[in-house]
Amino acid sequence: SRALANALVEQGIDCTFAVKQIHSNDIIHPHKLIVLADEDEFIELASNFDVIIIDQYDYSSEQFEQLSKINQSTLVIIDDECNRDQLYADIIINPASQAISLPYKTVAPNAKLLIGKEYILLDRAFQNEVLKPYEQRNELVISFGGSDVTDLTLPILEVIKSSSLTRFNIIVITGGGYLNPEKVASYCQEHGFTHCHNINNIASIFSRARLAISAAGTTAFELARSGTPAVFALVANNQKISINELCSHGWCSVIDCREINKPEELVNKAEKMLESSTLNEMSQIARQLIDGKGAERVS
Repeated sequence: SRALANALVEQGIDCTFAVKQIHSNDIIHPHKLIVLADEDEFIELASNFDVIIIDQYDYSSEQFEQLSKINQSTLVIIDDECNRDQLYADIIINPASQAISLPYKTVAPNAKLLIGKEYILLDRAFQNEVLKPYEQRNELVISFGGSDVTDLTLPILEVIKSSSLTRFNIIVITGGGYLNPEKVASYCQEHGFTHCHNINNIASIFSRARLAISAAGTTAFELARSGTPAVFALVANNQKISINELCSHGWCSVIDCREINKPEELVNKAEKMLESSTLNEMSQIARQLIDGKGAERVS
């Protein structure tokens, strides 16, 4: 959603983020910010805005209906699974091409559907970043999203330290919502890894990585755009459709970690991928999947 907000700002449209919590180092500039107690508080404030964009799963069908009744406003829902009953949306965004088979015509019969990889929302940095030639890449990236919801970072580093992956430069990224960045920083210092916390140059890091081990959220699209083969940890149900679609192209693999973390399996899969003679081809396939202009198309 931040990528979409950035694209809207480029068109002279003011954007405000409404969140229930914010971490001290989160970067929201140039956008405004409202910190909310709950979703109901946002519904009370929503009439102040011309366009309402919902990019989270705490809203109920009843709350969507309330938002849809606000006069002269447009309700946009970024969705993954179409599993929340009636959506009452004016516009629905789902970047998975397979989502065309989901029953959006039933739950939002009047909505404009923006479905498929043409509507993947990436920051402009991923459109403009100059990629390091793949054969020159010698870094391996570990990234489990903004908060690492299943707490995979430290367990996977424990496996990596005794694996063949240490022949690469290991870059460990944690986001603003991660609860133990100090522990990761200490661990990385002890074992010769590089730790980056809540950074704003992630496109630059991905563009020079030989392989990534990552959560299967938005980061998967960013890695594809960067031409970086990856092993993904599926950690949430809403990631399943899009990550299976990405894996069907042959440039990445996925391990289901929804019920239990599987750091050993993730590392083993990464080791096998790095032995492949077709890594360069995987990189090219990934790069060609996404053009990075989705936010522009939506805005």
